[in-house]
Amino acid sequence: MNIIRTAAFAFLLCILLFPSPGIAQQIDVTVLVNYEAIPTTNKDLLRDFASDVKTYISNYNWGPGSPSDKVKCTINIFIQSVVGDNKYSAQVFIGSQREIYKSAQSTAVVRLFDNLWQFTYVKTKPLNHNLNSYDDLTSFLDFYMYLVMGYDYDTFEKLSGAPLFQKAADVASQGRSTGDQGWQPATSGYSRIQLIEELMSAVYQPVREASWYYHFAGLDSLSINRERGWQNMLTGIQKIAEAKKNADPRNVVIKTFFEAKAKELAEVFVDYPDPSVYSLFAAVDPNHQQAYDEARAKHK
Repeated sequence: MNIIRTAAFAFLLCILLFPSPGIAQQIDVTVLVNYEAIPTTNKDLLRDFASDVKTYISNYNWGPGSPSDKVKCTINIFIQSVVGDNKYSAQVFIGSQREIYKSAQSTAVVRLFDNLWQFTYVKTKPLNHNLNSYDDLTSFLDFYMYLVMGYDYDTFEKLSGAPLFQKAADVASQGRSTGDQGWQPATSGYSRIQLIEELMSAVYQPVREASWYYHFAGLDSLSINRERGWQNMLTGIQKIAEAKKNADPRNVVIKTFFEAKAKELAEVFVDYPDPSVYSLFAAVDPNHQQAYDEARAKHK
């Protein structure tokens, strides 16, 4: 797997026309669980929960490719309450990252916060993969791991995450049919259903294309040709700006992009010759105006 990605980046070095590298199929996941809000008895029942979730995710092949290079993912689970026998409500942060070519740094690919998860966990019952049957615990994990993989694929080849997003959409459809609130559309804020529907929509396809321009054609080439890398990143942002013209103002897919990227975007362009790029960033992403203003003030 590492050989494949190295070859792809060597091609990038030669002509900066980017081929498709191999894609990781497994996930290197860190699972952290906070139990402070529930009684001690229930904490004991959840003693193995984090390790069971990690095992469930780590030992499964989520997509085609080599298992030697894994997508890095963090899941922070905040147990909020006990809502029934072996049933809990939780808020969850899901984040993924990948390395930047020829850099000691990594870049956040997606950062999501879901505050409507209710799941059933029995510590003596193994967690099994079955995409044909809905389960309030494993289906939630399946949905987000397919999202994480889809987002990662899109950073390396334009729109190559589509098969993974389709799998996530299939899981979401199962969840929605159960009536579980977490799988229903929302009138405001984050919604699983809304995010996956937008990712599958032609209206937001430029946002997904922007991921490739931003990451593989942009961040990964900064160490080779900084000017070309900057321009490719700007192409990605301009694609999002165009998509925004036709987007629902309540969209989550554009907001999700900038939740992961705003701080990094502001910092990467501090040395860019034209500080007016920060006006573009703020126009497309007004939620992070302060970050862009602060970076512009440091512009050299």
